[in-house]
Amino acid sequence: MIREPQPPVPVASNETTDGIRVAMIGLRGVPATYGGVERAVEELSAHLVERGHHVTVYARSAYSDPSVRRHRGINVRHLPQVNTKHAEAASHTVMAIAHALLSRRYDLVHLHATGPGALAPLVRMGRTPVVVTIQGLDWRREKWGAGARPVLRLAARLAATTANRTIVVSRELQRHFRETYGADTVYIPNGVPIENETEDDVPPHLDLSAQGFILSLGRLVPEKHVHTLIKAYRRVDGDLPLVIAGPDSHSPKYVDALRELARADKRVQLVGPQYGSDKQWLMNNALAFVQPSSIEGLPIALLEALSAGRFPIVSDIPENLEPVTIDGDALGLSVPVGDAAALADAIRQAVRTQDRQQIGQRLAAHVRSEYDWHAIAEATESVYEGVIAARRRSRHGRRP
Repeated sequence: MIREPQPPVPVASNETTDGIRVAMIGLRGVPATYGGVERAVEELSAHLVERGHHVTVYARSAYSDPSVRRHRGINVRHLPQVNTKHAEAASHTVMAIAHALLSRRYDLVHLHATGPGALAPLVRMGRTPVVVTIQGLDWRREKWGAGARPVLRLAARLAATTANRTIVVSRELQRHFRETYGADTVYIPNGVPIENETEDDVPPHLDLSAQGFILSLGRLVPEKHVHTLIKAYRRVDGDLPLVIAGPDSHSPKYVDALRELARADKRVQLVGPQYGSDKQWLMNNALAFVQPSSIEGLPIALLEALSAGRFPIVSDIPENLEPVTIDGDALGLSVPVGDAAALADAIRQAVRTQDRQQIGQRLAAHVRSEYDWHAIAEATESVYEGVIAARRRSRHGRRP
C-alpha cells in the first residue's frame, strides 16, 4: 500500500502496549450488512483490535441487531436515530458524540463520512482529539436536492479543515481538498479483505452458472448509474444474464424506475442485497464486473471484485480508474459516465476478449498488495498516535 511519508512521532511508553481507546462514529453499524463505509469501518476496527487497541462502534438502532454487543473484538454501542433521509446520520452522530464525550472512555473519536465529519468542532469542544475519514464528495451525489448540496459542501470544508487530522481514501480526494481548501490530508485508502474460497454450488435462489453472467453490485442510488447499465444492456445481443445486486438507500422512486426498466429485458435480474457467501459466490463467478457510477470515493465493491479476479468495466472517473491502474496503465475497460452506447460496446468487448482472465489475475494481485488491511490499520494507528502526541504536547504548553 502506498502511504504518505510521516515524520517520527514521540509515543509514550504505554501508548501502544495499553492500546488506544477509539470511538468510531458516523456509520450504520457492525456487522456490516449495508454499504461500503460499514464494511471499511468493520475491517479497520477489527484490525486495530488485533493490534491491541480498544474500539467501540456506535451503531444505529434501526440497522443493527441490539443483541450484538461485541463483534470481532469490537464493542458495539447502540443508539437511536431520526429515521428520515436528511436527519438520520446527523441525529445519530450528535447523540453518539455526546455519549462518547460524556462517558470519558475514549482517547480519540474517529468520524466517518462527510456529514458526520462536519461535527469535528463539537468533539474538539469536548477536549477530545478527533480524526475524520472522508469517503467521497457527498454533495455531488445525485440523490441530494438543491437544498442539501450547499449544506454538504460546507460539511466537506469543515470535515477537511477542523479535525485534528483528516484522512481521505483516494488520491483524487487528496488533490481536491488540497486545491479547494488548502487542506493537508492523509491518504489512506480503503482495503479489501482476502476472502476464503466459497463452495462451487450456486446459491439456491440464483439461477446462474459460473462465468455465465455480468455483475453489478452496490447501493441502488442514481449516482451508481444502474439505469444507464440496464439501458446499455438492451443493446447487447445474447442471453447472458445481467445481475444487479444491492440495497435501496432512501431512493424508493429510483428503485421502482429500475424495476420498470428491468421488466423490458428478461435477462436483467434485480436480486436485492447479497451478503456473506452468496455475495462472494457472485464476485468469484461473474464474467465481468460493471461499475458505471458518476461519483465514488474509493469503491469497496470494485476493490472486492478486483480481488476476486473479475474483469472490470468502469466509468472513467478518477476514483474508479485509480484501483485498476498499474504502472500508469488502466486495465480492463472504461467508458464515459452516462454513455449507454459506449457501455454496451464495452460489455460486448469484455465478453469476447481473450485475455479477460489474465487481466483479472493481474488486478487481483495488485489490489491485494496495495489495499491490504494490515497496512491500512498500521497507517491509521500512526495517525492516531500523532494526534494524541500533539495533544499531549499542547497540554504541556509546547507547540503541537
